[in-house]
Amino acid sequence: VSVLYWHMRFAVGTTNAAKLACVRSVVERVFPVPEGQPPHEVVGIAVPSGVNAQPFSLEETRTGALHRAKAALEATQNAETTEEADFGIGLEGGVETCGEQYFECGWMAVVQRGSGRVGWGSSARFELSRKIVDQLRAGKELAEVMTALSGIENVGQKGGAMGVLTNGNLNRADAYAHGLIFAFAPFLSDPERYWD
Repeated sequence: VSVLYWHMRFAVGTTNAAKLACVRSVVERVFPVPEGQPPHEVVGIAVPSGVNAQPFSLEETRTGALHRAKAALEATQNAETTEEADFGIGLEGGVETCGEQYFECGWMAVVQRGSGRVGWGSSARFELSRKIVDQLRAGKELAEVMTALSGIENVGQKGGAMGVLTNGNLNRADAYAHGLIFAFAPFLSDPERYWD
């Protein structure tokens, strides 16, 4: 059986090691590379999110993810040293409320070059304590708070708050992977049958 293959480039709107690890693992899973072919290219690009450093709503977090995806894709279109990416990817974590409880959730946006089509996904949500939320409301970012509480340097570049609060049973890269696969869904399934 012959498999259609083309080398793809993915521009990711971050240089965060945990988020890039997530993207690499998802790309390898959903776009398998035939033996003997070069792996797809995943490039992290530092771009602004266009939202607060610590988003505090679903809408703000989604906006940050979309802005990162579009800015990363655009950066490859305007760069003289990097080839154009096929997809721009944005991952943004933020705090949401449900009743009187606070939850952290990651939103993922995937933008296809040419068509501009956007795919969306999100991670599972996990509860944040008042102790943590009070520090976020005071202007700190979640990674900063978790580093201070856990004593783990650069926790945001490692397992993240998810890793710390689950005692290492689920890190951010693994938790974000499901959301990113969902965000790729419009590009993995039959567009005429399932999508508008």
